[in-house]
Amino acid sequence: MPESFESIQAAVDAALPGDVVLVTPGTYRETVVVDGQEDLTIRGDVEITIPVGIVCWEAAREPALSVLVVGSVHVLSSRRITLEALTVTGPGSGIFIDGTPTSYTSDIAIRYCNLLYNNGCAVELGDHYRRLAVTCCNAAMNVGQDCEILSSTVFKHHDDVMVTCTLSFFDPEAEAPERRPGDVIVAVIDSGIDRELPALSCRMWRNAGEIPGNGVDDDENGYVDDVHGWDFQDGDGDSLVGSPLHWHGTFVAGLLANSFEARCPPSLGCGLWIMDLRFLDEDGFFCAADWIRLVEAVEYAVDNGARVINFSIYAVADPPPAVRETFRSAIERGVVIVAIAGNDAAGLGPIADWEEVITVGAVDRDLEPAPFSNVGGAVDLSAHGVDVFSFLPGGSLASRSGTSFAAPCVAGLAAFHLSQSPDLTPEEVEAILDALAIDVGEPGPDPQTGEGAVE
Repeated sequence: MPESFESIQAAVDAALPGDVVLVTPGTYRETVVVDGQEDLTIRGDVEITIPVGIVCWEAAREPALSVLVVGSVHVLSSRRITLEALTVTGPGSGIFIDGTPTSYTSDIAIRYCNLLYNNGCAVELGDHYRRLAVTCCNAAMNVGQDCEILSSTVFKHHDDVMVTCTLSFFDPEAEAPERRPGDVIVAVIDSGIDRELPALSCRMWRNAGEIPGNGVDDDENGYVDDVHGWDFQDGDGDSLVGSPLHWHGTFVAGLLANSFEARCPPSLGCGLWIMDLRFLDEDGFFCAADWIRLVEAVEYAVDNGARVINFSIYAVADPPPAVRETFRSAIERGVVIVAIAGNDAAGLGPIADWEEVITVGAVDRDLEPAPFSNVGGAVDLSAHGVDVFSFLPGGSLASRSGTSFAAPCVAGLAAFHLSQSPDLTPEEVEAILDALAIDVGEPGPDPQTGEGAVE
């Protein structure tokens, strides 16, 4: 393309499921319509290299500029469509996504793109879509727009949209605001994170006191080469070496990044830094002998500046007293700990029933309690945890359900408020979250959803 076809549209019309429409550099004045198609990628034929630690929207900006679509792209009643390495510009909204009541558009990925518009939002959503991810993009719009990136006539499917590592700004010549390293650090104690995903790498915590790969504990914190955190399963500074990575932690990290950026995008100079503390093994489990590792992980998070800990892990046996003492000590030092209610359709277990933590249950897209979500008087809040989607290691998107995936929404919201008011105490943060919650079910707190659901 264009050697084989006269236009992008002609290539799209001829494409079969699984095909890649490779767009050679040039200027294309057309509106491209993808209608009723599946498993199709439209990709600019340019090289984009994104080293770990480099913000992906900056690395993608210049290469994608060479593949210019003057017009718009419409994705209608289609599934698993990827738009990649394109610059789309025109007078209205750039990419329009919709389906019909019987044929939803779903699983759309927009990445490494520039969406530059004089009037309208970068992405306009109709009423019939499921699972849209906008990652590593630049979106420039006219001053006065009432949206950062997305607009919709009925924008209610919050768990169907993910936006990470995407810069929205109102002047194509403007520089991104300077980020402040360490603004808000959220420790994800989980199964490890695939930090090489460009859609997450721009949010990964970087230990400024450590020189990577030199085998020396440069900052003298007791951990060698702990650049992005620590793997407490393998006893090293890298979740990506040693025993294989389980998908759970990467999925949680994607939801956390999305929750924060929905409220505080990079255009506002907000800094969320995700600290990777691997605790679960390659199968997503831990054993009784690992409790001491959990104590060490919490202490590491606190000592290295975390203000929020996301603990999407459920315990079925009582931990030793040292675990609760460590949790209490962290909270006394100003750390918010978000835990999960669990997925057994039963009462709360250990840690979930501790009053010190913010325990989160799950609701569906209609804010109805999820049938699997554990219940009890210690449930503080709830959030979307049914058929939500995020990244798996390697970068593919998937849907999952569980209270594990409701907690990062609350953790991201807590991080946002700490980014605005760093002196807030954990008790004050929880009070703010309670006030923001939407009361569901019977009026007042209840054992299914606590004070209500946050979005």
